[in-house]
Amino acid sequence: MSLPPDRELGLGRLETYTVAADSCVDPDPIAGDPDFKQRIYDEKYLIIPVSDYEDCDDGLQDFADSLPLLNRLLISVMITDFVDGQQVLRYPGAIVRNTCTGECTVLIPIVKYCHRDQSEPPPFPNNNPPPGGFVPSTIHTAGEMIVKWVAPVEEIRVDHDGNGVTAPESPFKLCYDTDPTLPSFEPGMVALRINYPQQATTMINRIALVDDVDNPNRKLGSSIVIVGDTVMAPGVDLGVCYQIEEPSERRSPASHQPGSNPNAGTYGLGELEALTRIVRPYRKVMSFQAIYRREVFGE
Repeated sequence: MSLPPDRELGLGRLETYTVAADSCVDPDPIAGDPDFKQRIYDEKYLIIPVSDYEDCDDGLQDFADSLPLLNRLLISVMITDFVDGQQVLRYPGAIVRNTCTGECTVLIPIVKYCHRDQSEPPPFPNNNPPPGGFVPSTIHTAGEMIVKWVAPVEEIRVDHDGNGVTAPESPFKLCYDTDPTLPSFEPGMVALRINYPQQATTMINRIALVDDVDNPNRKLGSSIVIVGDTVMAPGVDLGVCYQIEEPSERRSPASHQPGSNPNAGTYGLGELEALTRIVRPYRKVMSFQAIYRREVFGE
């Protein structure tokens, strides 16, 4: 696809584009061009209502063949879920709304897990949820905080000029306002990364007890991460370009009945019913990346 040499690709960039202080409209992103969205990638297809492909002749396969190239490749790693009361095929992660387009899509929170001081009350109820009442627990629990948001598909960006004040750049353009000083920064490259959050359906997320503050008796063991969506601080602001959507009720992906879902919750971090309470599933965010030289340029 022939693209101009002096325009930013802008794929997966979550920072506010500064046309105005409260605007997320980029004046010239290639990723926002209708032709790019139709041929290469459109974030709106990270959530696909099942009703969109039910009537296709070959079902999902027929529908997938009509999608942009990158969306077509991501179909095989999407999951079934319920959004706004309807069954959908979607990419794992947090369901958000793009405030510029009004469409729902997916972003991925990067989470830091940490022990809490056992002398203080937990930041979320460490008791079994209703129905059944609340039973005090002595289970050692851990907290969590979102430290970063990433897009499922994004450019690889680096500090190309050694100036921490300027925004990181991708090597997509052939020329830059500030000359690159990083030796490995080679302009005119397509450098993309795919992020995928994998959450186990049966394994519980734990962090080890290692230091004196969290483990004064030096006993071997671990802290169980308890779900705390209603009180967990996001940690990093999404800005004005995206906003968190209220999640649908927890449903089993197998039975579609209310219950545990390893991809449920406000932030898409998952919920499992175990040990008489709601706990986080084991989670890892995997990143896959590739870099290719641009070979075709347009006006």
